[in-house]
Amino acid sequence: MMSALGFLAGLAAGRLIELHQADDRLARHNSRLLAHSIRVAQESQRLIAAATHSADQCSESDIATLRVLLFNATFLRDIGRLRDGMLVCSAAWGVLSWPHDMPPETFTTRSGVKLWVGAANIIDRRIIGDMAARGDVVVFTAPGAFDGFPEAGSGIDAKVLTSDGAHVFRRFGRTDGLELFLGESPSAHSLRAERVISECAAPGTFDMCAVSRVQSQDWFLLPALTLALTGALAGGLLAGLCVLWRQQSKSERAALRKAIRSGDIQVRYQPLRDLATRRLAGVEALARWRARDGEAVPPTVFVPLAEEMGLGRSLSRLVTTQALRDLSARLRAASAFYVSINVSAADLQDDAYADFLLRSVNEQGIAPQRVALEITEGSPLSDSHVLAMIRTLRRQGFMIFIDDFGTGNSNLNYLAEMQADAIKLDRRFTQAIGAEQAGTLIIDHVIDISRELGIGLIVEGIETEAQAQYLSARQPATIGQGWLLGRAVAADEIPLV
Repeated sequence: MMSALGFLAGLAAGRLIELHQADDRLARHNSRLLAHSIRVAQESQRLIAAATHSADQCSESDIATLRVLLFNATFLRDIGRLRDGMLVCSAAWGVLSWPHDMPPETFTTRSGVKLWVGAANIIDRRIIGDMAARGDVVVFTAPGAFDGFPEAGSGIDAKVLTSDGAHVFRRFGRTDGLELFLGESPSAHSLRAERVISECAAPGTFDMCAVSRVQSQDWFLLPALTLALTGALAGGLLAGLCVLWRQQSKSERAALRKAIRSGDIQVRYQPLRDLATRRLAGVEALARWRARDGEAVPPTVFVPLAEEMGLGRSLSRLVTTQALRDLSARLRAASAFYVSINVSAADLQDDAYADFLLRSVNEQGIAPQRVALEITEGSPLSDSHVLAMIRTLRRQGFMIFIDDFGTGNSNLNYLAEMQADAIKLDRRFTQAIGAEQAGTLIIDHVIDISRELGIGLIVEGIETEAQAQYLSARQPATIGQGWLLGRAVAADEIPLV
């Protein structure tokens, strides 16, 4: 009798564990889907903002500017101009022979952006995708922007939709009966096979939510059988509780939160070198994190996750404090050596950020002029509060670098207003040298911009001598960064020259 009870209890406990694991996988998938959808929306928003109010629309220079914006976009296939509700030119198609009518939009967001979901391309109806427009600018989402969702073989159905459930941005799988809910999941604390998870973007950002569903039908997986064979109710229950606790403690979010709060984030430093002389000009501070199993997690994964969890400012301050402490002696020296630090949108919107930076350099006896702040992708440069913060930081003596120049957030109108010290060209531009004629022309255009505005140029991703020679010949004062010039290392391994 006791064995039978133990078996049943172990089976039930194992089923709870299996459902907890299914819920955890589903929640991770749903969070990734929502974060990815937000990134696609942010990129669309940035490109629309960067292309708005351009003079000489559809002129040769305007088309070139649109192509610069599009070249480094990840999720967009084209960007065009509208006139009287018709497409007249685009980066991909150039100036059209005749204007093309836009179809009726699917819906309009609260911020006034018109959206077309699953629409046929205006020029070639064989291409199906999404479009977004505001004012005289329209952007076209790449058909493969959501490749990888849902995960292959996962059996997950999902929708991305507005918070009121009235409009759907994207569907995955069979979504009949899949409705958005707020609060606790309807499948929480139950043994039902249908597991459902939903999550919405933070208030004040995007009116966007994701809801996902999966069926968990298997009762005789390893956790259930293992616990059933313990033969005792107490043993089965205790083992179930232990596994539940371990699964929770090992979750990616919990581990990252713990790492940031305990300061268990490493900082590595990649050299920045003068391409003409190969002299060491400075270093960029880069965050590194190893998960509980010792495996390195790419910054492209854990940095957006930290920002999504509301820990972006904590991570930024942790990296800044560690970098200034590691390099304090070097930065106090008489040379022009400097450190560049990435700054997030959350930092620039924080009224206390300028005081934090000034206090941090003063504690280490470092002049603000030896610290460069890289305005990272996603910073709302059209926000007057952000621009005011940037100007405050420049008055305090900090250098300002514009990161990911040409990707949409680097609006030329604001570049002049900020009087940035340098612009950083993304590695994807560098890879085009000698490989793509259009990409090389764009690089030359950016070099001309930096020369005409009298600001510095930093180029990322230099991996070959040919790339370095090309850039050095075009602009001798270029600062380079990449594996050819030095990999990211610990503070005590930074070369002297």
